[in-house]
Amino acid sequence: MIRLDGCPFVALFWLVSCRLLICDAYGQQQAIVVSGETQSDSPSSENSGLESSLADQVALWVEALDAPTALERRSAEKALLDAGPEILQWLPSEDQNRSAEASERLSQIRSRLQLARPMQPVITQQDRVSLSGVTTWGAALESLGLDTGVTFIHPLSDSESIEPISANLTFWHALDLLLDQKNLDVNFYGGADDVLQLIRRQEGRPSRVDSAAYSSFFRMEPVSVYSKRTLRQAGLGGVNIAVEVSWAPHVKPVGISFPLQRLSVTLDDGSQLMPQKSGGTIDMATNRELSFIECGLPFQLAPANAERITSLSGVIQSMIPGESKKFEIPLVGGSGAVTLDAMTVTLDSVTQNEDLFQVRFSVELKDAGRSLESHRQWVYENRVYLQRQDGSRLEHLGFEVLRQTDSGFSVNYLFNLDQGPQNVSLIYESPTSVSSAEFEFQLKEIPLP
Repeated sequence: MIRLDGCPFVALFWLVSCRLLICDAYGQQQAIVVSGETQSDSPSSENSGLESSLADQVALWVEALDAPTALERRSAEKALLDAGPEILQWLPSEDQNRSAEASERLSQIRSRLQLARPMQPVITQQDRVSLSGVTTWGAALESLGLDTGVTFIHPLSDSESIEPISANLTFWHALDLLLDQKNLDVNFYGGADDVLQLIRRQEGRPSRVDSAAYSSFFRMEPVSVYSKRTLRQAGLGGVNIAVEVSWAPHVKPVGISFPLQRLSVTLDDGSQLMPQKSGGTIDMATNRELSFIECGLPFQLAPANAERITSLSGVIQSMIPGESKKFEIPLVGGSGAVTLDAMTVTLDSVTQNEDLFQVRFSVELKDAGRSLESHRQWVYENRVYLQRQDGSRLEHLGFEVLRQTDSGFSVNYLFNLDQGPQNVSLIYESPTSVSSAEFEFQLKEIPLP
């Protein structure tokens, strides 16, 4: 939909101008005529007409991607990109008949528009847990586990009493309140997938609740502040604030980014601490076996009279996978492809190499956006195995990535199939969609060195 910004005539003029650009490129006399008269005075009728006109215009631009001259094709491509992410809903599917060049242009246009699409905040009621009426340690951990699927390893007796927590809180906020009561901490390296190890707290460790910021299923806590002054090159000095970012273990985000231009730091003397100009974002890869990362946020040097940061705010940008589903394809006699939601898994070939079998398959994710760019490791961490008719499993012996694109990949897995591929199915377990989201945070009262 076109954003009119209070001036519908500007938007309509833009539509007419873009249409005339393509018409001039073709040398045709046809044009869209926009009349000052309307069929209805209602805003919904006006918006519907604008949407219809833009949808028709998008169809013309897409058709012009197959125009006979390079100038016409480039003009159509530029017009589609200039129209913005709002037109993604009207771009045709990839399987329609068009030339290879036009298909490639359309794919690139779709990818670029998806990148330009603004991220939306994701905070829902489902991100919160309830410990209302819970009075023992064991019951509290059991309640958290029922809500999130997380299990805990801990040194306490389940019968130990706790102070009741009546409010509905995020996972980490509720857990931190419990840990502060029992003087415990988290050892991320001692657990496993969906398992958290709780340990005795080291002396001097401050309150987890007072130190942290919570945003949906994310938790942030500063862990160190390092200041360096370079005497020969003053511009190389700065302040680095290391923060621990953790998430509820059942969420498993696909990569985390910090846009530097959206970081804001206020010092106790009222001045602002500016981010360093080293780049646009800080990108961090995630590991599904660990539900945390540590990241350094670089800033310029603080004034000598400043003693602490009163506020550090910004946003976490991440991609959140949807529900995980199971793809099942027989190695012999199957259809060869299964589509669930936005994902298609295709069995490409099954070949024997001496005592081992090579099972090659491809995965395509529609509207993949950022999820298969810099943070694509998640697709190789998905469960892959073979399953016989009796339900027994065969784990793979290794894999090789054969092809990677913006929307998918092909991979070759090795299996020991001593009885051959008959009555055996390939199983691939994966989230079938990934959505981009951002989460605001604010940390307070961080001492400076």
